Amino acid sequence: MSIVRALSPQVEVQHVGDGLCELTGPSGTLVVPANFAEAIARNEVSPSGGGVSVKLAERLADGGFLSVTAYDGDRPLATLVPGVRPIVDIPVNALRTSAYRLSRFAYLHRVKNDVLLEIPTTSAYLQIHDPLVAAVVAGLAFDQTPERLAITSGLSVGGVCEVLGLMKAIGIVMPVSRGLDFVPAVRSLIEWAGTEALPLSHQNRDYRKVLEDLPHEDADSGFHIGFELHHDGSGRVDLAIALPYQGKGTSGDRALLADQGFYEFDVVNGRETLMGVFVHLIQPDLPLDPMEQIQRVDETLTALGTGCRVSANSAALGLISLLGMPQMMATLPGRDDAVRLLFSMPDVGKLALTAQILEQAGVTGVGGQRFAALEPLVGGESTMRLAVDLVPLGLGPRIGFEVFDPQSLGLLGPVLEDLGVDRSMIQEAVAVISRPASERTVFQESGNGSASDVPAARQSIRTNHAKVGFEASGDVVVKTYVVADSTPLDQVGKSVEDADIPMSWEFHDLLFHSKSRLGRGRGKLAGTARFTIMPNVKKPSIQAFPGDLLLPSVDIASVIASDDPFGQVLERRESSREWEGCELPVADLAELLARVMHIIPRQVPGPDGNIELAGRVYPSGGGLYEIDIVVFADRVAGLAPGAYLYRQGSHSLGSLQGSKVEQGKVLFGASESTGAGMARPQALLTLAARFPDLALKYEGLAYALMLKHVGVMMATIQYSATAMGLGSVSVGAGDSDAFALATGLDYYRHGSIGEVAVSSRP
Repeated sequence: MSIVRALSPQVEVQHVGDGLCELTGPSGTLVVPANFAEAIARNEVSPSGGGVSVKLAERLADGGFLSVTAYDGDRPLATLVPGVRPIVDIPVNALRTSAYRLSRFAYLHRVKNDVLLEIPTTSAYLQIHDPLVAAVVAGLAFDQTPERLAITSGLSVGGVCEVLGLMKAIGIVMPVSRGLDFVPAVRSLIEWAGTEALPLSHQNRDYRKVLEDLPHEDADSGFHIGFELHHDGSGRVDLAIALPYQGKGTSGDRALLADQGFYEFDVVNGRETLMGVFVHLIQPDLPLDPMEQIQRVDETLTALGTGCRVSANSAALGLISLLGMPQMMATLPGRDDAVRLLFSMPDVGKLALTAQILEQAGVTGVGGQRFAALEPLVGGESTMRLAVDLVPLGLGPRIGFEVFDPQSLGLLGPVLEDLGVDRSMIQEAVAVISRPASERTVFQESGNGSASDVPAARQSIRTNHAKVGFEASGDVVVKTYVVADSTPLDQVGKSVEDADIPMSWEFHDLLFHSKSRLGRGRGKLAGTARFTIMPNVKKPSIQAFPGDLLLPSVDIASVIASDDPFGQVLERRESSREWEGCELPVADLAELLARVMHIIPRQVPGPDGNIELAGRVYPSGGGLYEIDIVVFADRVAGLAPGAYLYRQGSHSLGSLQGSKVEQGKVLFGASESTGAGMARPQALLTLAARFPDLALKYEGLAYALMLKHVGVMMATIQYSATAMGLGSVSVGAGDSDAFALATGLDYYRHGSIGEVAVSSRP
């Protein structure tokens, strides 16, 4: 058996003079010396004729230029043909005794005289030369080892291993576990975290020794390790581990406590002391009336074994009335029977009211000015949390605010400066927050103790959140929290593919999406509630995210009142590609976004009376409105070039941190798709769908329904632009891969499915 690298059949070779050759492949062009190009074997090469040497292959940057063929003697079995992206995993033979599974997205089909095995997660594919390989594919309908597949297909074991290696390189097959028991990779996580989790400023022997001795025998799939870094010059690190929690209050109809506990240990001089046991509260499915809510919280406190009661504590009653039920509770041994309560802080209005409650309760070290300094950190995907201690006679003397949202963490430095924190401590905390996350895959061991290619877990080390603490002395302290966790992948019925791609994607939806969009399809594009979890439809928050750009306010009623009759607007609408005029004013962009996306209260009949929904000016299946507008600004007066997510509730733009090169590619793609030549649109409104939001409810037509929504949104944008005197044109095709790289948004969860270019008034 042999693997041979050769020039891909999709690559064209052209002499360009001066001893140079130009290779044109699916990812672009590459100019190489002519003698270098002549030394690269063509796809027809066989093992006896030789192929691309390893050294030559290393010199050639593979952006879709080299194919890989598996042979049995001089008999070709299958060829891996790369696509527009390089193949990250160099094809390596599959292991003889590992079981492999065919991807749920793989499909086999004939194109003219070729039989291809494809998958919509990549533009690479497998060309099958031998019918016995097709028998291997059929055998993978069930989890099979190469040894078993050799028996059923008629190929040798070595041939099966080589072919599976090609499939594995592009995700068509993946190794899976055949065992029935979950074996958490706890020890490997502890060892890895002990050496990699902390920066040099906080590495010491004390925490490593304690980490090795912490109890973890009862760990399950939720196990993770937390490192609390004190930024006070001490280099102190405290530890926490997540283990199953089986105390009272986790079962029964009125139970609020979750079955996972977070055990935090203070570490001093190499010894640990249990600081507290944190337990999440399960929020009731239906809202509770105030009296029932207080009663249930008191029952939970009783289950935790504390004498504290919310019903006897006016400050706690005020916090619950304002902020709702706590997200977490923690018993604090040795702290005067104190219980820590952690509340979500959703907006700045409630932050100011919280300050009043705490001041009235006699909590020192807090004040309106200090709370005002925290306002830039409020909002975002993960809201800030208030940590306060409940004691029998009131509240504890200190409080803290936990910051989780990545945008908020990016703004933490200036906030800490305003609060008077020492600059060196700020730099230390910011350095921890700025550390990139580390990820790795841990593999199962085979029967003889060697590593297999079956993944056991995917592990990561990342900064989870920061905490700003207000001490009774008036000091402000800051801590950061680094988490090491392990996501199991070796459970029966679960694979790496299941962890990477949401289960809400059906085969035909992903295939339709990838084949009807640029990026993963090789052809040209031109004019040619099944889950138990239901989507959570909620009104967009009026609180801007931290760091957002607030757009000029728009009085919708006034601007609409001055419009021409709608029939005249319909008649005047036409596609405009005049993009070289004056810049588009940001005020015009703000008005157009507000016209299209502003919220209209709607009332629809429900089982218990009318239900108020947050409607729009265009229809959406299920009232889900799963499509957002991402603005690619090129020449917008008052707005820096870049990509921005529009938030209709707060009428603001959130900057998206993606590749500037890919942002330019998105804009030029609009030029190519509309025949506008080299001119770029002044602003490109890209319609980005939150795919799972709709797919959770609709089966079989989710993507088609999203395309219908794109149609009505495109019409709404163009008619609104016409009413304003702006130019607009719908874009026929867009590159969803370029969009993901340009914005940092997830291809599978928040991807582009339509575009409209907008230009200034003539």
